[in-house]
Parts: sequence; structure tokens; C-alpha cells
Amino acid sequence: METQILSSADFNWLIFGFSGAIALLMWLAYRNTAMMKQLQQKLTNLNIEIKKINHNLSLLQNGAGSMRENDEEDIDETKLYIGNIDYAASETELAAHFAKFGQIETVNIPVDRYTGKARGFGFITFKKVSDAMKAMNLDGSEFKGRQIQVNFARERASA
Repeated sequence: METQILSSADFNWLIFGFSGAIALLMWLAYRNTAMMKQLQQKLTNLNIEIKKINHNLSLLQNGAGSMRENDEEDIDETKLYIGNIDYAASETELAAHFAKFGQIETVNIPVDRYTGKARGFGFITFKKVSDAMKAMNLDGSEFKGRQIQVNFARERASA
């Protein structure tokens, strides 16, 4: 039985082809990652728009009347729930993170009544509904190393 040995030219072509295949696979993986990031951003934007629509629908269903552009200041629905906050975050730091979207009325990070430690979520009340809606863009953003959740606050159900 004879063993065939590859010539150096054949071996070079084999290495060249293998390298080309690896380069192609790396390019496809990079392109797929970029496309996934674009898709994730589009889904995040859609999620924010859906939250805004749901909020507006709940205002209409709860008898808040029709929303006219000039009446935004009269609507009291300006409170946002902020979830997944770092336990060491202060109300001042949270306010600074959201301040670029408008004037903030109050910031509250509830603490556990027994331990006195933060509970990992908070509330921000803006002066205008339009500012609260703009602040919804921070949903999924990073604050102090954690990805926060931003939603319109809901009243706690009465017991």
C-alpha cells in the first residue's frame, strides 16, 4: 500500500482554502452580530412605542379625556417606575441620569423597613407628561452597571 504525500503546492492551496473558509465564517458571524444589534434596537424602540400607546389608552379608559397637545401639563400621569436599580444608587444619581429629559419633580428609591437597604427599584415624577414619555427611551439602558427597566408607574391595587 502506497502513501500519497501532498506536494508543497497542494499543501499551500489546502491551507489557503482553509484560511479563506475561516475568514468567510468570521465575516458572516460579524455581519450576523451587527444585524442582530440593529434588530434589537428596532425591537427596543417598538417596545417603547407600545408602552406609550398603552399608557395613552389607559388614560382614555380611565376617563382622562382626550389628549390635546396643549393639555399635556394638565395630565397627572408623569410618574415612571425604574426597575433593576443598583442597590447602592442614590436618589441624586438617579435624578441626574434622567435629568436630560426634563424637569424632575420627585425621586424616590424605597427602602426595606426592616433592613433600611434599597429594594432595587424607584420612582421618578416629571413635571410634564411629554418629558416622562421622552425618558422612556432609557428603558434597557445601563445605569451604574445594570440594565434598567423604565415603565409608567401603576397605582398599587388596594387590598
